[in-house]
Amino acid sequence: MARVRKETGALRKEIDSLQGRFFQLLSITTLVMLALATGMALRMLPHLLWRFQTLGNERWYLPQLVCGLLALVGLLSWYVLQQRINLRKAQRQLIQELIRRETAERLAVIDPLTEAYNRRYIMRTIASEASRADRQNSKFAFLMIDIDGFKVANDSLGHMAGDRILRELAQLLQKTLRNSDVISRYGGDEFLVLLIDADEQMAARAVERVQEAVAKWNEKPAIKDYKMSISCGFSTYTHGADPATVLATADQAMYQTKNSADAKRSLSRSALAGR
Repeated sequence: MARVRKETGALRKEIDSLQGRFFQLLSITTLVMLALATGMALRMLPHLLWRFQTLGNERWYLPQLVCGLLALVGLLSWYVLQQRINLRKAQRQLIQELIRRETAERLAVIDPLTEAYNRRYIMRTIASEASRADRQNSKFAFLMIDIDGFKVANDSLGHMAGDRILRELAQLLQKTLRNSDVISRYGGDEFLVLLIDADEQMAARAVERVQEAVAKWNEKPAIKDYKMSISCGFSTYTHGADPATVLATADQAMYQTKNSADAKRSLSRSALAGR
C-alpha cells in the first residue's frame, strides 16, 4: 500500500509539472508575440504616419519583412499548438493512471458491501496506532460489535435483507462515532472500531451512543419485520501492551455481553411459558 501511495504521489507531481510546463510555454509564447508585435509596430508605424513619404527605397523591403514576420508567427503558433496537444494528451494519460491506482488502493482497503474499512486495513492501522500511542504516551480503545441473531435474520428474511442489515449498521456507526474513529468490517457480522485517543470512560460512552442509535433506528426500521440488536465489548490499550491481547479482551467482552443477553432472553421466554 505504501508503494502505491508513493507512486500515486509521484503521478500527482508529474501532472502538476505538466501544468507548469504548459503555463511556461504559454507565457513564453505571449512574450514572443508581444515582442514581434512591438517590433513590427516600431518598424512600420513611422512610415505609416508619414504615408511612406520618407521611406525611399526601403519600401520595397517592407512586404518581405511583414511576410517573414507573419511566417515566423505562424510557425511559432503551430509549434505551441502541437506542444499543447502533446501536454494535454500526456496529462489525460497520467490522470487515467492516477484514477486507476487510487481505485485499486481503495478496493484493497474497503469492504465492498458496507464501504467500511476491511480487516486487513484496520490490522495495519492498529500496529501504527500502537506505535504512535507508545511514543506519545496516549491511549486508544477497541470496540467490538456483533449483530445479534444475524444468521437467523439472514436465513428468514433472505440474503438481500442480510446485506442491507450490514450496510445499515455500518452507516449507523459512521453517523454516530467520531470522524477520527476507524470503522471496519472485521468479518461476517462483526465490526471492529478503533477509537483514537480514547480511554475506558470514552469507550463506554461510545457503546452507549451506538446502542442509543440502534434503538432510534428500530423506531422506524429500514427493513420490514426486523429489529436490530447488537452486542458490544471494548478494551483500552495502554503503553507497552500487546495489541493482540487487548483486541482479544474486547472480543471476549463482546461475547460475554452476547451470552448474558441470550441468557436473559431465555429466562424471559421460560417465565412466559410458565404462566
